[in-house]
Amino acid sequence: MTDVTTSPDQVRRTRRAVAVLGAGALLLAGGLGALPWLVTRPRPAPDVALTFINGQQPRLADLRGQVVLMSFWSTTCAPCMRELPSLVEFHRRNAARGLVTIAVAMKHDRPDIVIDFARRRQLPFEIALDVQGGVAQAFNRTEVTPTKFLLDPQGNIVRTYVGFTDFPDLQRRVDALLAT
Repeated sequence: MTDVTTSPDQVRRTRRAVAVLGAGALLLAGGLGALPWLVTRPRPAPDVALTFINGQQPRLADLRGQVVLMSFWSTTCAPCMRELPSLVEFHRRNAARGLVTIAVAMKHDRPDIVIDFARRRQLPFEIALDVQGGVAQAFNRTEVTPTKFLLDPQGNIVRTYVGFTDFPDLQRRVDALLAT
């Protein structure tokens, strides 16, 4: 058995390393704790030009005064396909009340495939093609699908959903926005 002795200098370095790691862990925990605030803090939505598969080309600013749900998706995204029936149901339940739903197909999705998919599935909301990726870029460089942005009537992003959508939370928020 070997007798190991530690010098005072090694003890100081070890304590310093532990303190640095502990501070880093606190900063990380604090940053993660702030994540809900970052996700829900209202901020102006970018005024992007949209290209719908029906040929219309509105700007997002044209929809001011309405509650808008921007859903970034892809025909090759398994989670998007799993939650699509819920999104269709959500849209049907809220469209007559004033919700505008826009499904933005990501740039890697071929337009002909998106158009065929939307028509075969008879999707009841607007489908936008983001062929150059500018819409996703303007919306926080969105790459993960599904990602949804809820916009209030003033054109502010009031909630972002990344990954599977918490539809009960979304419903509460849409109800509150449509009630005003």
